[in-house]
Amino acid sequence: MARSSRYNNKTWETLDRRTPEQKLWLAVLGAAAEDAVSMTKLDCTGQWRNDSVVHMDKEYFLNPNRNFYTVCQYAGLDPEYVQRKMRRALCQGK
Repeated sequence: MARSSRYNNKTWETLDRRTPEQKLWLAVLGAAAEDAVSMTKLDCTGQWRNDSVVHMDKEYFLNPNRNFYTVCQYAGLDPEYVQRKMRRALCQGK
């Protein structure tokens, strides 16, 4: 009998063992990453992002502080891995 190549959404949900809190912090980290690599000068509210804000968005990943490590911990991610991936993404965007 041939196996179906389709997947069941329920199956994917059971494979994701993250808690709701981890998913929330992962979304926070994802939003920060999106802001850091974004080339647009407008934020999600339509306000202009000045150069200092853009610089701070990138610095969050390039020179992480205690807050960065806490968010990664809450998200269930390795901070060094996240920083390494973001450095690569930010260097490619230059």
